[in-house]
Amino acid sequence: MSTSVTPQRRRRSIDDVDGGDDDDDDDDISVDGESPDRVSTPKRARPNGDGPLLPDTFRRSPKANGKGKSRAKEPGKYQPGSIVRVKLTNFVTYTRAEFHPGPNLNMIIGPNGTGKSTLVCAICLGLGSPTSLLGRAKDISEFIKHGAKQAEIEIELAADPDKHTQNPVVTAKISRGSKSADFWINGKKSSKKELEKLMRAFSIQIGNLCQFLPQDRVVEFAALNPVDLLFQTEQAAAPQYMIDWHEQLKVMRKEQKEKLDQQQNTTVDLKALEKRQNSQQADVTRLLERQQAQDRIAALEKLRPFPDYTVAIAKNKAAHRQKKTAEKELAMLEKQAEPNLLAEKMKQAYLNKVNDIVKKRQTLAEKSEGHADKMRRDHAAAATLVREFESELNAERESVKATKQELPRLRSSAAQIQRAMQNPPPEVDFAQLNQLARDKIVEARALEGRIGDIKTQMGSLEQQSRQQETIIGRAEQEKAVSQTQAGQKANKLRGQSRDAHTAWEWIQQNRNLFQTDVFGPPIVECSVPNARHAAAVETAIGASEMMAFTTTCREDFKMLQNQLYTTMRLEVNIRSVNNPLNSFRPNCSVERLQSFGLESYILQLIEGPEPVLAMLCDNRNIHATAFTSHNLPAERVEALKQPNSPITSWITPSESYTVARRREYGDKASSTRVQNLRPAKIFLDAPAAHQEDAELERRVDEAQRTISQLKGEYTDLKREGGEVAAQLQEVIAEEKGFREEKANKQRAQSLFAALPDKLDQANRKLSAAEAKIKSSMQKQMVIIGKGDEATLRKGQLALDYANTVEALQKLHIVHIEAQIIAIEAQSDLEQLQERTTAEKKMLAERKVEAQQLEKVHRETRARGEKLRETCKRLGDTFDDEGLHDVYEEIRAWNPDQLETEIQSMQARLDMTDGSGDQRVLKEYEARKKLIEERREQLEGVEAALEGLEASITEIQAQWEPQLDQIVAQISEAFAENFGKIQCAGEVGLHKDEDFEAWEIQIKVKFRERETLSKLDNHRQSGGERAVSTIFYLMALQSMARAPFRVVDEINQGMDPRNERLVHSRIVDIACSEASASQYFLITPKLLSGLKYHEGMKVHCIASGEYMPEDRGELDFGMLARRALAVRAAAAAG
Repeated sequence: MSTSVTPQRRRRSIDDVDGGDDDDDDDDISVDGESPDRVSTPKRARPNGDGPLLPDTFRRSPKANGKGKSRAKEPGKYQPGSIVRVKLTNFVTYTRAEFHPGPNLNMIIGPNGTGKSTLVCAICLGLGSPTSLLGRAKDISEFIKHGAKQAEIEIELAADPDKHTQNPVVTAKISRGSKSADFWINGKKSSKKELEKLMRAFSIQIGNLCQFLPQDRVVEFAALNPVDLLFQTEQAAAPQYMIDWHEQLKVMRKEQKEKLDQQQNTTVDLKALEKRQNSQQADVTRLLERQQAQDRIAALEKLRPFPDYTVAIAKNKAAHRQKKTAEKELAMLEKQAEPNLLAEKMKQAYLNKVNDIVKKRQTLAEKSEGHADKMRRDHAAAATLVREFESELNAERESVKATKQELPRLRSSAAQIQRAMQNPPPEVDFAQLNQLARDKIVEARALEGRIGDIKTQMGSLEQQSRQQETIIGRAEQEKAVSQTQAGQKANKLRGQSRDAHTAWEWIQQNRNLFQTDVFGPPIVECSVPNARHAAAVETAIGASEMMAFTTTCREDFKMLQNQLYTTMRLEVNIRSVNNPLNSFRPNCSVERLQSFGLESYILQLIEGPEPVLAMLCDNRNIHATAFTSHNLPAERVEALKQPNSPITSWITPSESYTVARRREYGDKASSTRVQNLRPAKIFLDAPAAHQEDAELERRVDEAQRTISQLKGEYTDLKREGGEVAAQLQEVIAEEKGFREEKANKQRAQSLFAALPDKLDQANRKLSAAEAKIKSSMQKQMVIIGKGDEATLRKGQLALDYANTVEALQKLHIVHIEAQIIAIEAQSDLEQLQERTTAEKKMLAERKVEAQQLEKVHRETRARGEKLRETCKRLGDTFDDEGLHDVYEEIRAWNPDQLETEIQSMQARLDMTDGSGDQRVLKEYEARKKLIEERREQLEGVEAALEGLEASITEIQAQWEPQLDQIVAQISEAFAENFGKIQCAGEVGLHKDEDFEAWEIQIKVKFRERETLSKLDNHRQSGGERAVSTIFYLMALQSMARAPFRVVDEINQGMDPRNERLVHSRIVDIACSEASASQYFLITPKLLSGLKYHEGMKVHCIASGEYMPEDRGELDFGMLARRALAVRAAAAAG
């Protein structure tokens, strides 16, 4: 027997992974062979007194001598396509490792997590299959070892002597960040299609669960429905042409069903169409007759223009004659009235000339009126100018008079200024006054600063006093709250965790922010009615959940988490409960619980809101934790520890028990943790907290004393502030006096300095007044001269205006004379017009009549021409529309005759049944065509059905017998496997009319009194289904088309008996001389005393933190020899 070693799983630096050379023994691992000079690391041996430490056949197992990389000679022969070697570099858990599987059964064992399934992943990915077949990571780059940039898988396959001269070596390289691997075949880079072609040549089907069954797809294979199982069986055991036949039969049966449905639907449609066609025959005949009448009416309507054209020609000729007659009569009337009309015309010309003269004279008169008006305005303007000069002269005289009166005052002012200049003000020391004022300002500021300090101190005292009052109010409030149960619980919560107490206060103040109820910790929400149970309840809940807050929706959980953790930075626990309390049910009833000496569950001992209790059930399993008020005897405790016990945790008055079971290591793999109960602290009703009340009273007294002291200090400061304020007012008044004195003296000096300028100004005013008096007489003489000139011009304008008015009177007289002549001419004209009125009226009437006749002639001519064009256009379509016969019939008719015929035909049409319409006729014709199409379709479908039936019969006759033979062979091997374990089984083929519903039916019997029953999830246990699954896989060995098979942890769920039987059968089949397939069996556990065969190879994989740095220190072969030596020594002793 050969052993295998894997490198320990330890952290390595980047240099170790990428920079190591090929001679580094730490990283180069060969997984077959053993080294006699290695030293083992001491490990704790698992006791097993029931069987041998190692099987007796161990010493018959092949050994490997030499270095780790030399392969031991294996019995048997590798079949084409089987795996000879697998080399891994930086793949998943391996840095570098190399496997050399045997040609028959390869059993790979090792604890969970050591990397057994990594070999399965390497075979799948290294031969070009997708990651989806593994049921693990989807991204292929996730299979690269942590810290490495690239992984490499090298798989050597056994060559086919007829096709290959050497073993094909497939290399797959996976780069980080890449979505696919790159492949090489015999060192030459190849495409995915070339690799798939090589796999097909060896009949390697990684995607077939009958050949390749990784750990994560074992359950998937066991859960295959019978239809899918048949498909997987065909893929594994049937030739490709049988699989193609089955697919063809499925397709043809599906097409046949579609054709049969189409035949039925077409037949039904055809009968319905024919029935409908026959039912409408009478209606169609009647509609055709009606159609003929409608066609004649339509033809007559189209021919209406012809009779209308005949009538239009006659009307046009009559209108022409009437027009000529009216024109002759009009010419005769115009000749008779010509003399009178000429005289009227001459009188009208004379009147027009007279009216022109009237207009011209009127224009002259209007112009003369405008000139006279202008002269009047000029005279008024001259009078205004005279008045202005008079006003200006009066104003100048008044101004001189006022100036003469001002002269005495100006002389007195100048004399007064001169006297003031002779008496200057005394000298003043302004610097001294400024210094005195500044001193007072400094003194005032110091007093103001002191007042500010006093106010600040008083404000501080007021704030301190308010703080003390707040302390008193809060203490009294806490004292009142502490008297309630909720207050006592809140005090307990604060005593256990100030962060939790702060969080609970925030939740109570902000409940409007939550969508649903948020509950406080069990310490405030729950209670234990019986104080004797308090210690047990507190132990079951635990410190973490005792302080945990409970939310009932995800949104509240996120909001509370963000507020308490991120914003407030509190160290508290938050739990979210999604299931109601009634969904948590214990493993057994209370009645059965009492049979173990237990009384109830912890859930029954505690009261509180259902969501909080549900949270405790979810996190602390209080619904499944039992309680008893008395200590249990040892036999009761042992009974509760048994594997069949439904209770895994219970609490007594002094201890708590927790049983942990690991079912994957058998029924006896369990451990029990016992802890002493601590005295209850939370759920006890303690006496009134006198110490806390005393502390509160002490805080109140201290605060009141502080307030009294602050009031005294406040009174002293207030009195001092009043005194300082009075001093400040005195200083301010003194400073104001200094400022006023300075201002008055500065004002006196400023006034004295300004006296020279005032004197100069007064002298200038006096000189100006005297000069004004002297120049006033000359100015008055100039104004008098201008006034005289304006008076003379005013008189001349008055004479000119009088002359203009006289000329205007003469023009008005001439204009009136012309108007009188025009009135006389107008009277003569009116008399002539009265005499010619009758003649003009008659002429006007004749002209209107002639114009109307001209219009009628034009209209009849236009209508005739229009009808002629219409008739010509219709005549061109006679042959196309079949109107010639009807035209010959009506060509001599007038419009009335045509209208009579149309009305007669319409009356006959109205008398017929008009319930049908053109739509019925169109439907009748369309249905006729559709019936023909349906008949053709039906003939085509029937012909296709005959062809499909013949093809199905032909292919089924070849496929079904061969499939029956394959299933029979599988059933024979399957029954033989079951017979070896004293059970029964058979494999059958369920045949259905639908080839997609054909299925493999597996029937098994595991007990003597049972009958064969169909394998499903309801009748058999998980272990029995696992046995059936592996036996079915082994039955396929006799039909094997695959060079190797992989099954990962198929023994999960089996009991030891079935596992031993199955293992023995696997060894017999896989290592038999008739076996033609390589077998990989991966399992994390190994029972003692299993059957061994020389043809099998066992690979032991070990890794972990206790593996030695040097792989030479651990040699499984040496360990086995030492175990045999120990066993021999024990037997000899």
